[in-house]
Amino acid sequence: MKLINTKYQILLGLLISIMLSVSCQNPKQHLIKKLEKAENSKDINLIESIFADNVILYTPDLMPINGKAGVVSIYNFIFSKHDFEFVKYITDSIYVEQNKHIEIGISIIKKIGQPADTNKFKVVFQQYGREYKVTEISFGEDEDIKRELPKLLNPTGKYKVGQTTYFYNKAKANNNRLLSFQIWYPTQSTNAKTIYQSKEVVEASANFLGFPLFLVNYFSLIKSNSFSNVLAFPNKKFPLLLYNHGYGGFTSVYQTVFEDLASNGYIVVSIAHENESALFITEDGKVIPNNPENTFYKSRSPELNGSKINEYQSVILNSDNLNENQKAYEKLIELSPLHNESTRLWQSDTKAVYMKLVELNKTDINLNGAFDFESVGIFGHSVGGATAGQLGFENDFIKAGINLDGFQFGDLINNRLKIPFMFVSGNQEGNRYLRASTFIDKSEADCYQVAIKGFTHSSFTDLEYFLQGNSMMIELQRELIRKFFDKYLKNENINLKDIESKYENLTLNENNQP
Repeated sequence: MKLINTKYQILLGLLISIMLSVSCQNPKQHLIKKLEKAENSKDINLIESIFADNVILYTPDLMPINGKAGVVSIYNFIFSKHDFEFVKYITDSIYVEQNKHIEIGISIIKKIGQPADTNKFKVVFQQYGREYKVTEISFGEDEDIKRELPKLLNPTGKYKVGQTTYFYNKAKANNNRLLSFQIWYPTQSTNAKTIYQSKEVVEASANFLGFPLFLVNYFSLIKSNSFSNVLAFPNKKFPLLLYNHGYGGFTSVYQTVFEDLASNGYIVVSIAHENESALFITEDGKVIPNNPENTFYKSRSPELNGSKINEYQSVILNSDNLNENQKAYEKLIELSPLHNESTRLWQSDTKAVYMKLVELNKTDINLNGAFDFESVGIFGHSVGGATAGQLGFENDFIKAGINLDGFQFGDLINNRLKIPFMFVSGNQEGNRYLRASTFIDKSEADCYQVAIKGFTHSSFTDLEYFLQGNSMMIELQRELIRKFFDKYLKNENINLKDIESKYENLTLNENNQP
C-alpha cells in the first residue's frame, strides 16, 4: 500500500509539473509583455489597441484617468518630450478572476540621462471575445494612489437644482446663428444626479483649449449636484441670470457657482457662441466640438499681442489716474476691432436666448411660468464680462450686471452704465488688476470695483478650483455674486462692504450714485 501511495504521489507531482509548464507557456500568462512591447515601440496605434474603451488608470500624482482617450493622451505627452528610453515589466504574481487576468509586479521606466524609476504596478486585463484588453492599470504603492475624486462644493441654498439644455440651428434661432444654452434652476424634484462634465465635453474642451486630456479627464467621473430635466419648483417665479463664458470656454465651465445660485432661488442660463465656444451641447447631450483652427477664432488672439496694445493694457492694469485710464481704454478699443465685434455678436446671442426663454416660459413642460422677467441680471467672464457691460447701457430688460476679469471691449466706452454694475478683477501680483475707473466714474447707477488677491484669470472658472483644491476660491465668488444680485434683483438690504471684512484678500470700492 505504501508503494502504491508513493507511486501515486510521484505521478501526481509529475502531472502538476506538466500543468505548470504548460501554464507558463500560455501566452495569457504574459499579457503584460504586449503592453511592454507597445510602449517601447512608441507606436500610439498599437498602444491604443491594447486598452479597453472604459480603462481607468490610477497613480499617486494624478486624479484617476478614465477612458482610452485619456490614457493614450499620457503616452502622447510622454513621447512628445523625447526623453523616454525604455520600460520593463517584471511580474511577481498572476491570477485569474472569472474573465479577468491580473498581473502584479514591478515596472522599470528609464529616461535618457536619468536613473531608472521603479514602481509597483497592477494591471487588469479583461476578455473581449478572443482578445484581452487592459481595463485597469495602477502604478505606485496602494496607500499612495489617488482613487477618491474631488467633489463639487455643496450648494448653500434651500432649493434642489435642476438642469436642462437647449440647442437651435440657425433656421430656428432668432439671429441666424447657432444657439446653445444650459439652464440651472430651483426644483424640489430629484432623479439621478448628472455627471459634472460628460466624457464628450471633457475631450472636446481639452482639444479646443489645448489642455492635456489626462489632467482633466476625471471630470467625467464626478457627480454634480444637479438633476436632469426635472420640474421647476412649482408656483413660484425666480430672477433670471444670463451668463457668458470667457473666450474659448463653454457653458458648463462655472457650474459650481451656477448650482449655488440656483439653490438660492435664481435661474441661471449659460450661453454658447458660434465659432468662439469650445463646443455646443444639444438637448440629448451630444457634443458638437469646435475647431480651434477655425479662421474666426484664430484671428482674435494676435490682436491683443502687439507692443502698442500691451502698453495700453498695462496702463489699465496699473494706473489709478482717471484720465490715463480713459485714454488707455479708448486706444484699447480702437486697436481691438475683432474683440469689439465678438462682444457685439455675443450681445446678439444673449438677446436671442432671452427671446427663446420668453417662449419657453410659456411652452416648456418643466420651466413653464418659472421666469421672473422683471428681475434679470447678467454676468460673465473675460469677453463674457465685456458682454455684460455691453448690455448694461442699452437694454431695458437687464437690471444689474457683473464683469468678471474682462477688459471692457465693445461700446460702453462711449456710453454710460444705467444699471448697478460690478467690475471684478484678479490681482495676481503687486497692485495689478483691471481698473474700470472710467466706466465707474460715468455710471448712472451704483458701481463697484473689486480686486481679489491671488486670483488669476482662470480662477473665475471651475478649472483652477479642481486643480488647486482651494474651496475658498469658489466660496468667495459664490458669496460675492449672490449677494450682489440679492441686493439689486431681490431688493435685500445688503451692504456689500461686509464681504470685504470676511475675505481679507478681497477689496471692494463703491461709487454710489444718487
